[in-house]
Amino acid sequence: MDELEFRRRIYADPEATDKEVVAAAKADESKRKFWNEQLQFDKQLRKAAKVDVPDDLANRLIWQQSANEFARYQKRSRWYIALAASVAFTVGIGFTMWYHQPISIGGQALAHMQYAQIEESHSLLPVNLDMVNAKLASFGARFDEMIGDVEVVNFCHLSTVRSLHLIVDTPQGKMSVFIVPERNDIRVPSEFNDQQFHGESIKMQHANIMVVGSKEADLGEMKNIITQRIQFSA
Repeated sequence: MDELEFRRRIYADPEATDKEVVAAAKADESKRKFWNEQLQFDKQLRKAAKVDVPDDLANRLIWQQSANEFARYQKRSRWYIALAASVAFTVGIGFTMWYHQPISIGGQALAHMQYAQIEESHSLLPVNLDMVNAKLASFGARFDEMIGDVEVVNFCHLSTVRSLHLIVDTPQGKMSVFIVPERNDIRVPSEFNDQQFHGESIKMQHANIMVVGSKEADLGEMKNIITQRIQFSA
């Protein structure tokens, strides 16, 4: 892959995992350096763009919209204003209920298993404990020991939730471990499944952990290993 094509792909997606990009970076030190620079830049952009949304944002928007509508149409007849207020109230309540509806992310974790066999690490180096703990630090957690043969450790999004995805090669086949931050607007089911895979979750101190494997896999051993080896900061 030539330099122009490589840079075009990295600019388009700094977290690209396709084999051509990874192979080009492995073969050329300058490409590796450029890729790492773009990953750092992308990380800084995400950090700068991260703005906490106030808990009562939906109510504020509804209130502001209702106030503007009232000012605009206050000269109209009383029955029209009453009707508009009633409609705005009904729509507002529906929007508020939708806004606060928890997102179930079990299905999203199952979807990730569809390409777990071909996903590659963003790092060009073998995954080790330091690399895993560096990414776990953003969740206030660390492993005392590796939880097995970890082949991939990448950040991913389950719906809109930024999570950490580890792919572990086990005697029962590849398993995915998802570290999911504790949030009020998401729901992590204790068990979930589809035709090929099934998953189970563990509720920890500051996060939820989901383990997903094949339909026949026993997830109990992996759950026990994670529970024994993960630590959260106070």
